[in-house]
Amino acid sequence: MRKAVATLSVGLAMALVCGCAMIGGGPSDEELIASTVADYKAGLEEGDIDKFLATHSDEFDNPEMGDKEALAEFVGGAMEQGFLDDVEIIIEDAETVIDGETATVAPVDLEGSFGGMSLELMLKKEGDAWRIISSEQY
Repeated sequence: MRKAVATLSVGLAMALVCGCAMIGGGPSDEELIASTVADYKAGLEEGDIDKFLATHSDEFDNPEMGDKEALAEFVGGAMEQGFLDDVEIIIEDAETVIDGETATVAPVDLEGSFGGMSLELMLKKEGDAWRIISSEQY
């Protein structure tokens, strides 16, 4: 009986160790950044300003656009006026470069009735998420 209990205890301990090793630390930075960029894309293409803005840091600042509030007004107005009704965001060719707690993703191509442009997104790690802190034409 003691041998069976000892074997069961060792087996349980091994299962716990293996289970913890398999759980790991969650998604990688690359996966988290890809998720942020996918939500950015979906927010614009779906006309969902809240989803789009959720990808941006409260620290967002762009020399041409301004802060996050100015971005919200600009993009919200463009959505209301229909400028983004047929927008397509192309991220398949984008490359991600991570440098510590910051990253860049480019090119992010936007095409729609307004024409087209390529952007470079700059992101910063905020806790367990990556948020866009700036963007500029690429």
